[in-house]
Amino acid sequence: MVKYQEQTVGEKLRRSMLFSGGKSRLLILLSPVIFVFSVVAQEREITLREFTPDAIQCAGFTLNSDREIVIEAIGAGGDKIIKRTKNNFADPQNMFAYAWIIDSRTRDLVWRMTPPNTESDWWGAKYNRKFEGEVSLGKGEYELYYSAFRPIYLATEDGYFSLKRLWDKVWGDDNWWQDNAENWYVTVRNVDKVFEEEAVKKYQKAVKRSAVINITNVRDSQSIKKGFSLKKPVTMRIYAIGEGWEGEMYDFAYIVDANSRERIWVMEEYDTEHAGGALKNRLVQEEIEFDAGNYLVFYQSDDSHSYDDWNSNPPYDPNFWGITISGMGENFDKSIIYKYEERKGEIIVKLDRLGDYEEVFEGFTLDKPMKVRVYAIGEGRNGEMFDYGWIEDARSGRRIWEMHYEDTEHAGGANKNRRFDNVVNLDKGSYLAYYKTDDSHSYKDWNLTRPLDPEGWGMKIYTVIEGDEKYIKKYDPDDDKYILVQIVRVGDDEEREKQFTLNRDTDVRIYALGEGDRDEMYDYAWIEDYNTGRTVWKMRYRDTRKAGGASKNRLFDGTIRLKRGTYVVYYVSDDSHSYGDWNQDPPRDRRSWGVTIYTFNGD
Repeated sequence: MVKYQEQTVGEKLRRSMLFSGGKSRLLILLSPVIFVFSVVAQEREITLREFTPDAIQCAGFTLNSDREIVIEAIGAGGDKIIKRTKNNFADPQNMFAYAWIIDSRTRDLVWRMTPPNTESDWWGAKYNRKFEGEVSLGKGEYELYYSAFRPIYLATEDGYFSLKRLWDKVWGDDNWWQDNAENWYVTVRNVDKVFEEEAVKKYQKAVKRSAVINITNVRDSQSIKKGFSLKKPVTMRIYAIGEGWEGEMYDFAYIVDANSRERIWVMEEYDTEHAGGALKNRLVQEEIEFDAGNYLVFYQSDDSHSYDDWNSNPPYDPNFWGITISGMGENFDKSIIYKYEERKGEIIVKLDRLGDYEEVFEGFTLDKPMKVRVYAIGEGRNGEMFDYGWIEDARSGRRIWEMHYEDTEHAGGANKNRRFDNVVNLDKGSYLAYYKTDDSHSYKDWNLTRPLDPEGWGMKIYTVIEGDEKYIKKYDPDDDKYILVQIVRVGDDEEREKQFTLNRDTDVRIYALGEGDRDEMYDYAWIEDYNTGRTVWKMRYRDTRKAGGASKNRLFDGTIRLKRGTYVVYYVSDDSHSYGDWNQDPPRDRRSWGVTIYTFNGD
């Protein structure tokens, strides 16, 4: 029997669990709850065995004094730790059947089976490894876990097993798992009290009930929200476990100021540490200062690897998958905290449940500057959005806000489902909110897993501050007092004209979309002086820019000065590619195919 000193084991485990660049764990108490199990047995020994595939067993024990406990265990895995890998399913400890112990109050790992502290069980089944030794633990309460998860077999050395072992899996004994599992177990001796799994979970529920916010045991494809109000500033602890890899989180939490909709905290992958098990299990332990106010806590998960349905090794604290926010210290005053129910605000724009090949818009006018909440879900991948929304200043056509990929987060389901949910500041004025979709993956016609909020596919805009709805009204761009003349939604083989008169020399804005290629325009506008017939402006290819969609979609958006007098604006189109009958991808602003002339004074 080999003895292990507490300091040696602890240091070795922490070094092996964290890669270079990792950070030390913050030791915290999740709550001031005193650890008391309701179910107590008198045995001084605890054993876990008979493991079914992809399952976790747990039990608890108490030590009334500092001492050495005796552990015997057989598990399975490789004989070396994984120092570097591109496989987020991999556990750096390179074992797929193993035991571990965490401190019930701090939730910290105090011991686990690893390749360095185990040796090959030569008399047992293939891949088995054995631990026999003494581990020094302090007085306290502990939780013992054992998991046995079928490994992901890879044809390279950067995962669990090599090509040779992949060959063993394909051509070997079909009953290899059962043959191994019969030998796996963990026994812990020299403890004062032993508790069954039911009692462990009962204690955990008490810890969660004492928290300010508890969103745990989160399963696949869930989006959960809870709110709280604070009467005065306070510092609290965040304990969150989720799934993430290489800069992106898939199961994660974030906190929003309910009044401003500003995100005050987000579970970012680069701020997390390894939570044990598969590398994609990520952990945050952090202290946050909250001002008095109202807050919303969100947790969302994707369609795989979550509580009770792991697809690779689970984290060390599996029953806390989610987020817990707790007060600090036994004297924490919970009387300053109230439950908060979210107020969504009044709807300003509703463009949702959109299908393929849609472009829709709504206009609105703000009689004062205000904050608005934009909630948009769409399709995006590799830095580019395919189904997305934007907001334009109705007078200038300038884009005030657009749904950029880098500003979105995973919306659940397929990774290409993206979501924007944040506050945008708008000045007093009139606006057009647009949303467009491409030819696939949209509401009721998904080609991959749908998002958590499929009905929200599109965009909605809400008020943020109560009472702001009094300063909002609908806006119809066709009735805009700044429009001098308009010829839009032009189809194939059309020739249209409209006349207008200016009572004084005037600067006008011309906004025209048409078809052009290789320095020639096919659908285009021009303006003539009514009295002389002289052309005063023409839509030339060299003066246009790309209008989105096919490269032949061209846009002119500029200002010219016209003298006092009467004018005629003309628009002509050829026999293909026009409003309602596109033969290539349409422009972003389909409805404006044609020409619109604005004044700047509304006269």
